[in-house]
Amino acid sequence: MKEISTLTIKLLLICAVVAALLASVNKITAPVIEANSQKSFEAAMSQVLPDSGTFEELNAEDFKESSGITLNSIHKAEKGGYVASVICSEGYGGDISIMVGINKDLTVNQAKIMSMSETPGLGAKASTPEFIGQYSGKEKGIEVVKTAPEGNDIQAISGATISSKAVTKAVNAAIEAAEFFEGQAEADATTSATKKEGGKE
Repeated sequence: MKEISTLTIKLLLICAVVAALLASVNKITAPVIEANSQKSFEAAMSQVLPDSGTFEELNAEDFKESSGITLNSIHKAEKGGYVASVICSEGYGGDISIMVGINKDLTVNQAKIMSMSETPGLGAKASTPEFIGQYSGKEKGIEVVKTAPEGNDIQAISGATISSKAVTKAVNAAIEAAEFFEGQAEADATTSATKKEGGKE
């Protein structure tokens, strides 16, 4: 009995030491991981909307999201345009996270898949240039078709229509968010100008 108690105490001490070491390691590595993640995020923003100067983060909570969509963040570019980070929960394998660079005229500059769990060889093809490149130049209201695309359409991945529609829903949401914040900025500018005019003698 005494031997069991001694062994239990030793195991508890070992667990306590290991837990303390893990906590110390986490304390050291967490800031480094966070900094690297931020660098990767900023690099992705510059990729989907290059030569845009600095980015200002806006309050994503101001945008009313549709079902299945989460606007993680949206940034306004110094030289015009927006970068939106959107998650659509309606992928075949679950969440699809995508970043979309949106031009001043509210067309897509470039879209980039950030993460997903779609089926290899099928839905996972959403990250290929052949598929994701279709969104460049498109405007709000993009439709998914199984035949040759026309106008504002994109062609679905063969055998992965659900994945194709989820990505498209996320891209459309990104454009809608950019449109919302652009309208908000114009309204604020008009209000400011009106106040200035009203203050003149």
